[in-house]
Amino acid sequence: MKRKIWLTVMICSGIIMTGCGKEEASIKEMAESEIIEQGNNQNEIVQIGNMEFEKKEENIGENIEEQIENDRMEETIDGSEQKKDEEKVYLTEDYGEIEEYGGEFYFDEDNKGFYYHIESFYLNSDFLYTMNDTLEEIYDEYLEQYLETQDWYMEQGKQELPEGNVPYSKLVFQGVQYVDNDYISLLFNDVTYMGGATAYSRLDAITLDRHTGKEVSASEILGESDDELLHWVNKLMGLDEEADWEDLDFYLQDEKIVFFYRVPGFGEEVILRR
Repeated sequence: MKRKIWLTVMICSGIIMTGCGKEEASIKEMAESEIIEQGNNQNEIVQIGNMEFEKKEENIGENIEEQIENDRMEETIDGSEQKKDEEKVYLTEDYGEIEEYGGEFYFDEDNKGFYYHIESFYLNSDFLYTMNDTLEEIYDEYLEQYLETQDWYMEQGKQELPEGNVPYSKLVFQGVQYVDNDYISLLFNDVTYMGGATAYSRLDAITLDRHTGKEVSASEILGESDDELLHWVNKLMGLDEEADWEDLDFYLQDEKIVFFYRVPGFGEEVILRR
């Protein structure tokens, strides 16, 4: 999966796609089905074929705090209530370790022109050893592009850069997002700073197949074509023009797959039950 390294970040919002068994309806069949809408002031259910998408909006009413607390509670067998399980946290040290390395370029001994830093995460011996080979290939892609950026700065010649505003590229490991017997999802933040007011951030998710050791695509996990999947993710994000996998990415959660647009403000997060 070729990675385009520039501006990107995850957009957090609330479109949830549920009930997507392929025995009920494929994405193509959904596109040919009648759309039925039901809703109130708080949320709206959109049914396409046999699949339902819930568009969640902010709670409306006088007792918002009570509504939120009720959403976090579930009834037990004896009729009492308890808080629902929180999203599982996967500790980095339980699955591997981070190795850091970097480099820097100086126009002269007093004028640093560029530097890069990479946090490489490697899995422990509980995982197929070829999975680390796959990760190494991905980190090498980042390193190659960072070095190309360094070469570009070298070609510019000596520049008068304001103190403290040295351009850089960083790959920052965000953590292990999900692990099961089949897959592991990792999150990274690719940060680029070109000497201006702010740095640019791009979230990159890597999902590996534990049986093959290779990176796996969303279409392989869901058994749908790239074109069909991209069409519906774009549609649910409300994008006027269809984005491709250089603009969109995904990671896994428990029984769900989360799609996001890498540039802020372009689309909402889409969650599909798998």
